[in-house]
Amino acid sequence: MKDHLSFNKYLVVFSLALAGFAVLLISIMLKGLISNLFTQADNTLYTQFLVAQERLREKTGATYSELVLVGIDDRTLNKLGAYNPATYRRYQVDMLANVVAGHPKAVVYDVLFSDAHDDPTVDQRLADTIKQGRVFSVCSVSNQNRSGSMFNQDSYLMPTAHEASFIQEGGFQPMVPSVKGALAGVGLANVYPDFDGVLRKIPLFVKIGNGLYPTIALEVFRQIKGYAREDVVFSNTAVRLADLKIPVDEHYRTHIYIHEGTHKIRELSFYDVRGGRVPSAFFKDKIVFVAATATGLGDMKLIPLYGYIPGVKIHANLLLGLLNKDFIYEVTGRRYYAILFLVSLFYTYLFYTKKEVFLLRRLWGYISTVGIATKISNVLSKARPFVWLGKKGRAIYGRSYGLRFFFILFKETRKRLEPLLLHFIILYVLIFLTFYYFHIFLRPSAMLMQLVIVNIVVSEFRRIDFSELTQRAHQ
Repeated sequence: MKDHLSFNKYLVVFSLALAGFAVLLISIMLKGLISNLFTQADNTLYTQFLVAQERLREKTGATYSELVLVGIDDRTLNKLGAYNPATYRRYQVDMLANVVAGHPKAVVYDVLFSDAHDDPTVDQRLADTIKQGRVFSVCSVSNQNRSGSMFNQDSYLMPTAHEASFIQEGGFQPMVPSVKGALAGVGLANVYPDFDGVLRKIPLFVKIGNGLYPTIALEVFRQIKGYAREDVVFSNTAVRLADLKIPVDEHYRTHIYIHEGTHKIRELSFYDVRGGRVPSAFFKDKIVFVAATATGLGDMKLIPLYGYIPGVKIHANLLLGLLNKDFIYEVTGRRYYAILFLVSLFYTYLFYTKKEVFLLRRLWGYISTVGIATKISNVLSKARPFVWLGKKGRAIYGRSYGLRFFFILFKETRKRLEPLLLHFIILYVLIFLTFYYFHIFLRPSAMLMQLVIVNIVVSEFRRIDFSELTQRAHQ
């Protein structure tokens, strides 16, 4: 008989958990207001997680990485004049010659070379200098293909083993042929902010025509490490290169993760590098990014925690993540729904089987029976100030209808909300610790809402009087 009753209890728990999970699942599936609220809440909490993580790691210190950023900054504009692509392309030749003479691992241009220079010898000199090192550049996409077949050789094959939903673009803007032919490789610099204008993820690949084209950081990493394009393996949740696993969402985007707290990027002025004030030897075995970083040049992106930063820093930090195998993972799709159901099941069992006396009250009852705690309590209860305050408080309480009403309401509300709030806080802390220690982001809002729904479902179920059902069963 006991086993039968026990089985019935677990069956009720499972049914209630399924009901609580179904309420939330239907709300999410219907999209609309509920889904938008969850998304906004998750984005806010994600930023708060980043802020907390950054503050907790402030004291750990940071070391300089092998990445260097040569920026066309405010100092450069003040010394060399306002930015003009044609004028600055001449300057690029001298700057690049100084860098490649130091034998860096790679030079990465986040500068477009779309239009030919009025003087063809400038482009040829730049191309000849590019050939002296391993130099990469970003290329620009457009709604229509204006580059012919120039970039066909840079594409990756589409995966066929599973369904994929890549971001799509129409084609490319052209690139100066002599410069394109001298480059070691090209990649995309495209980013796509969320609906609120904040950039949280960056696509690893974009579909153009029948091919896939990588973001610039991934292409640089692949060639530095000596991987072939065929070594890139796609799955539903990750892009793999040998033992490297890069987490992605359904659109093959990965979270932007700024590594400034652990791996600093040295920043140099384009003006100083061009003028030889930074010796070539400094760039040995470095990965050098070249980009416009001056605030007036417009290449600023809004990201969580850091606000507006130069777009090149997003690509540089993605490369740091690839080099250090350090990413933010996010549980999505069926796995996330499975976790939601486990949360529903766990809290349904907890609320359904919980004792009437709340955990903290039982803990206080235990502490109050300990000798020293009892002695302190007895001393305080006999002290004149506490005795006087007690009498005064009881007198005021007895005369005030509003005060009595408030305490009765507070007492009844506390009975209902106290356990729920405690579990709410515990669950939130566990989600944050998972993010902090394992870099796994579990979208919190739906999980916290699941806890509330389960509490309501179980509370209402326990109020039902099943005596009539039992009586009819016996009749």
